[in-house]
Amino acid sequence: MLKLFLLITFTFLFSNEELNKKLNYKIEIECPGNVGCECVNNNDCKNENCIRIPKGGYCMPTLNDTLPNFYSLNQFEELVSLKDIKTNGKFVLLEMGTTWCAPCNVLASWLTWGDNEIENKRWWKPEYKRIKDLINNDKVILITVLYENENRENANYDTVYEWYDNFPDEHTIILSDNNKELHKWLKPTGIPAITLLDSNMNVVVYTNRGLNVAFDKLLELVNEK
Repeated sequence: MLKLFLLITFTFLFSNEELNKKLNYKIEIECPGNVGCECVNNNDCKNENCIRIPKGGYCMPTLNDTLPNFYSLNQFEELVSLKDIKTNGKFVLLEMGTTWCAPCNVLASWLTWGDNEIENKRWWKPEYKRIKDLINNDKVILITVLYENENRENANYDTVYEWYDNFPDEHTIILSDNNKELHKWLKPTGIPAITLLDSNMNVVVYTNRGLNVAFDKLLELVNEK
C-alpha cells in the first residue's frame, strides 16, 4: 500500500510541464564529426570510428565516448535519468531492443525465468552464465531500453509495463525510448544490441548488433580483477 501511495504521489508531482519536457528531451547532435553524424571514413569522425550501416556511414560510439543523458519512466513509473543512476562503481550493460525482437525475448526469458532456450542459439557461449550471476548479485547493472512495440511503433510507457509484466526481473531497469533519441545515437542494426559502459556511463565497448562483444569484454574485465 505504501509503495502504491508513493507511486501515485510521484506521478502526481511530475504530471506537469516539467515531466513532459524531460520525457521529450532531445539529444542534440552537432555535425559534422560527432557521434551520430554522417561520415565517409574515419577521418570524418572526431573519435575516428566511422561505421557503415544499411542507411549509410555514421560516426559511432567508441571507447571513452560518454553516453548522452536520457530520460524515461521505468517499470515502476519513476522518472529515470541515465546520468543519475547510482552505479556505485559497477559496469553497466545497456541493451537496445524491441518487444517484437525474438532474441530480445529469449534473453529476457533466460534472465527472468532461467529459460534454457538461449543455449540453442548459435551466438550463445556457456561462459555467459556468469553474466546472469553478475546481474543477479548486483555486481553489474542491466538497463533494457525498448524503442518499438510489437507493432513496430515507437515504444511508450505501456510498452515498458507490458514487458515487465512478461519478464518481471527485479534486476533489470526497463526504459522506453519514446522518440528514438537514444536510438539515433547508438543506431542499433541487430538486436538486442548491447553496449558495455563503465560506472560513469562512458563506453567501454560498443556494437550496433548483438551481445557477444559486450559480454565477452565484460567477462574479460571481471576475470582480471
